[in-house]
Amino acid sequence: MTARELEQRLRFLSYFVIVVFTALFFRLWYLQIMQGAIFAERAMTNSMRRVVITAPRGIFYDRNGKRLVDSRLAFTVSVIPRELPGDPRETYRKLGRILGMDPREIEMAVANPNNMPYYPVRLKRDVDARTVTLVEENRLDLPGVIVEELPVRDYLYGHYAAHLFGYLGNISEKEYNYYKDYGYLASDVIGKMGLERDYEQYLRGVDGGQQVEVNKVNRPIRVLGEVEPIPGNNLVLTLDSHIQQVAEEALDQQLTWIRQNTGYKNARAAAVIALNPKTGEILAMASRPDFDPNRFVGGVPAEYWGELSKDPFHPFTNRVTQAALPPGSTFKAVTGIAALEEGKATPSDYFYDLNGRDPVYPQKTDWGLAEGIFHGKQTMVEGLQNSCNIVFYELGRRVGINRLAYWARELGLGQPTGLQLSPTERYGTVPDEEWKRKHFSRPDDKVWYPIETLDVAIGQGALEVTPLQLANLYAEIANGGTAYRPFVVKEIASRDGRVIKRFRPEVLRRVRLKPQTVATIKEGLTKVVGEGTAAYAFQGFPIPVAGKTGTAEIARGVRDVHAWFVAFAPVDDPQIVVVTMVERGGHGGSSAAPVARKVMEAFFGLDKLDKPKEVPKEKQVKSPPANPPADAPNQTQATPSQAAPATPSPAPTVGSPPAPPQTLPAVPSAPSPGTNAGQPSAGGGNSSTEPEKPAPANP
Repeated sequence: MTARELEQRLRFLSYFVIVVFTALFFRLWYLQIMQGAIFAERAMTNSMRRVVITAPRGIFYDRNGKRLVDSRLAFTVSVIPRELPGDPRETYRKLGRILGMDPREIEMAVANPNNMPYYPVRLKRDVDARTVTLVEENRLDLPGVIVEELPVRDYLYGHYAAHLFGYLGNISEKEYNYYKDYGYLASDVIGKMGLERDYEQYLRGVDGGQQVEVNKVNRPIRVLGEVEPIPGNNLVLTLDSHIQQVAEEALDQQLTWIRQNTGYKNARAAAVIALNPKTGEILAMASRPDFDPNRFVGGVPAEYWGELSKDPFHPFTNRVTQAALPPGSTFKAVTGIAALEEGKATPSDYFYDLNGRDPVYPQKTDWGLAEGIFHGKQTMVEGLQNSCNIVFYELGRRVGINRLAYWARELGLGQPTGLQLSPTERYGTVPDEEWKRKHFSRPDDKVWYPIETLDVAIGQGALEVTPLQLANLYAEIANGGTAYRPFVVKEIASRDGRVIKRFRPEVLRRVRLKPQTVATIKEGLTKVVGEGTAAYAFQGFPIPVAGKTGTAEIARGVRDVHAWFVAFAPVDDPQIVVVTMVERGGHGGSSAAPVARKVMEAFFGLDKLDKPKEVPKEKQVKSPPANPPADAPNQTQATPSQAAPATPSPAPTVGSPPAPPQTLPAVPSAPSPGTNAGQPSAGGGNSSTEPEKPAPANP
């Protein structure tokens, strides 16, 4: 190689080196000067992470300060989208195997466009220690996956008051669009029903946060900064936890007994509501079947969800507010009020049940016809005591359907009670001539026939009420005509005890009832419990109680019947109203009244005593005769020719229910619960199968 060639090569190499270093200089200048801030932020986020500290939801307390619903810390497996690898499918597959989730489900949750890249997407809450261990052991194979310790809901009494409290679930797209401006994340949980939903804005707190330094496997090294979360506000409820517990247990025990000891094998749906007639405060509310809201914490298991959704008795239906059913003989108090207020009858009028049949429409019968029991000469008070259909057929005929419907609406039927609780309560149905014209299409069906009035007068036909409506109606009778809006939240308070909102009794309406009307109806209802169709269930109860049994037909040809019982006490100063309803459960006196007694025992503290309190003689209820017929009206006022049935034993009580003495009817196919499916139209149903006779008690 000549010197000239060597010089050319050195010059070329020099130019090349200059070009390379010039390019490197400009690249470094671009990266450090032009893009320096961006890469500095990236470097910082690679070692630092923003951690959201979820605020615990507010606590539910009963009226005495006892915790009912709280929050507890639990492990949650989450994914930070930005920290996932470029192709995260293998991560999803491994994580899905650990969590028992479909990888596609994980992918869809992370790919939600509402997610923010730096915020964790909560995949599974309340995981067990084994799951946490598996995630930690596979940390290097699960980039972007973290385990958080977050507050989750804790329903301290399991399924008790489930329909009232509600449950939490993953926020939906529609809910997120509404709540996103209030700080909600796309993977948050939210109240889905009950108080959890209705008071969501109060129960949810304000999330806090931490700035933490993490190592290459996302383990926190140190906390660089922190903002404490603000817990949600607490709800102080009107519930009494002891009464609630007694109501729940009594309902379960009674349903079990009915299915095991009677022909009513479809008795799986029921409700009980207790409230204060002077304020509208709800003291207890239970519905069956129900569900355990704790099972929804962390995501409801597929098998449990399938079990609930396939249950033909619809566990999510709150039968206190949503079961609109014919009330049976409990409606007879309304018929009596209408007759007295309209001047169509007086307390001293006599009615005659000579053969168990209505004299105008003999196909309309009394429950006693099948037993050969005829009540003979009866006043309105005695008609209530004995639940005599013949008396109330005549009263309904005198009043007429339009005025009867007017008084039913005046007393709150056919309209919401105003209780703030999700799902919305049903209105029920109060039929009259106008109602029939609107709801039927054929000309003949639009006509209201007089015989249909007789059905409504005894609580049958197209008439439908909810247990809550019936409780409010009897509260009006108990207090003389004042209707209060039922409510279950007394106050909303912050964690430091500051009252944010207080709820007070609210009068909805005042029904102007004559003192003589109220006195007459109360006298009849008192005799129902003291000497009539509920005497066995309340035998020996030391506090005067007024009440009414009801046994409602479902449809012509269906042997099952709905059991009702409603009562208030003490009669002279009512402090509690209780309604019990058992769908397809039999007769009111034997299937529903024992539950109401247990609730009243809890309210008056009688269940905590070795023996009942002594009650002044002037306040004692007249004891039933020694050997009256089985949960049927006392026949001491019947004519001598009216033979009494065989002597029964003492009353049934929840926990040791009676065995039936007679062969009960066969049970049809499974019911359509929650509503009165198969209910007869405005003229359907023969009341002859609506007895008030439950089975007598065991010794």
